[in-house]
Amino acid sequence: MKTVLIADDHPVYLLGLKSLLETQFARDYTLSGTASNVDELLASLKNAQPDLLLTDLTMPGTQHSDGLHLIQFLRRTYPSLPIIVISVLSNQAIANLMLNSGVVAVINKQSLSTELNACLKALALGQSLTRTRKTQGLKNLADDSHAHNVPISPKETEVLRLMKQGQTVNQVAQILHRSKQTISGQKKSAMHKLGLTTDADLYEYLLKIEL
Repeated sequence: MKTVLIADDHPVYLLGLKSLLETQFARDYTLSGTASNVDELLASLKNAQPDLLLTDLTMPGTQHSDGLHLIQFLRRTYPSLPIIVISVLSNQAIANLMLNSGVVAVINKQSLSTELNACLKALALGQSLTRTRKTQGLKNLADDSHAHNVPISPKETEVLRLMKQGQTVNQVAQILHRSKQTISGQKKSAMHKLGLTTDADLYEYLLKIEL
């Protein structure tokens, strides 16, 4: 039987996830503990590593309170720990980053019952994480099949890095000695590969990553 740690700062979701494990998956999973903030989560993991972590993306805490940084920290610190992220996240590129870092799935809270059920069943049957990620990963998020796992080029990365610093397309063109049309095209190409559709999505993405 697999042990599961649940982390969520919303009591209703915490109780719902606990109830799901204790009723529908009682033969396959047992609850090892719960956490309502990042500090409690990290303390629980330090004390005893479970077989599976179900965690919200954004929770309060004195350390790693940024959701993406938390997931990246967990993947570095506990590389063998399967993680399912449960969130209201709508930014495809950030979800892709988490999937590419090795989380099992990113599940939208609006479709929590059906998607988590399917994911837990797959894991209980011993299906590979790669298969689970493929079938469960971003089913509930805005999906662009052409954007998945397509790396942005070094030149596109350079454009995004300067934009993260607050530079406009015109300013980036001047700094890199390229035409405005070239920079605009590289920006659009990077956005397409990342699954971003608006400038607002792009700036949200840039705030979350390190370039």
